[in-house]
Amino acid sequence: MLECLVNGEITEHLPATDRGLHYGDGLFETIGVLRGQPRWWQDHMDRMATGCERLGLHMPPQAVLLREVQTVSAGRPRCVAKIVLTRGPGQRGYAPPQGVPPTRLVAAYAWPDGLDQAAEVGVDARICQLRLGIQPQLGGIKHLNRLEQVLAAAEVHAAGGGEGILLDADDHVISAIAANLFLVSGEQLLTPRLDRCGVRGVLRARILRAFKSRCELRRITRDMLAEADEAFTCSSIRGVIPLRSIDKLAFAVGPVTREIQAWLEGGAT
Repeated sequence: MLECLVNGEITEHLPATDRGLHYGDGLFETIGVLRGQPRWWQDHMDRMATGCERLGLHMPPQAVLLREVQTVSAGRPRCVAKIVLTRGPGQRGYAPPQGVPPTRLVAAYAWPDGLDQAAEVGVDARICQLRLGIQPQLGGIKHLNRLEQVLAAAEVHAAGGGEGILLDADDHVISAIAANLFLVSGEQLLTPRLDRCGVRGVLRARILRAFKSRCELRRITRDMLAEADEAFTCSSIRGVIPLRSIDKLAFAVGPVTREIQAWLEGGAT
């Protein structure tokens, strides 16, 4: 962590009673900041607003969050800003407290290494044994309950690294551990529906808008992976990363993936 604000004050400490710590009761956004400007800011704020509505949280003013993101990222050519919003402190018990202002944590982190090489040559992936639970009320939003991803990441690390592909409890393909997934068949782009679990990523949404006529949302089964010509992951920080393989299935780093990468490099509007 490079810099951190909690409720606007320079500190890395939260109250021991904070519900984000006890219950994962909150939301977060992870935003790329380039020369002081958060990329796709409104997209991230719109998703956070949707999550706040879903969880019944009061969302801080965007102007406050923007000022704090710019404060923690000041003087850095690029970094990763993370906004964490919790329901705030509370007594023991699940019932949400009334009239308690949310806790906001805004921090800056160094830009991750190795992304350019991964984007060029691709990465290998494996299907994780862990299955995502199905909960439509949480589907699509970026809530703080990430134990499934923690366990999946540990599973992949123990197996030697690479990317992990997550399926839900009904064995539908959902996403990578920390990125969305697209399959390419010919010129067509397929991506999982995320109405029951998973996160609707900001870059995923932009791809769906920019390539609307070629995109389809589907319930993707494991056998559909073998029908794809290409596969790639996407996230607002990592960008578009080709998949060379998923388990024993091999994929070309093909023209459609390169097309999406070129569109992203050109501004992704």
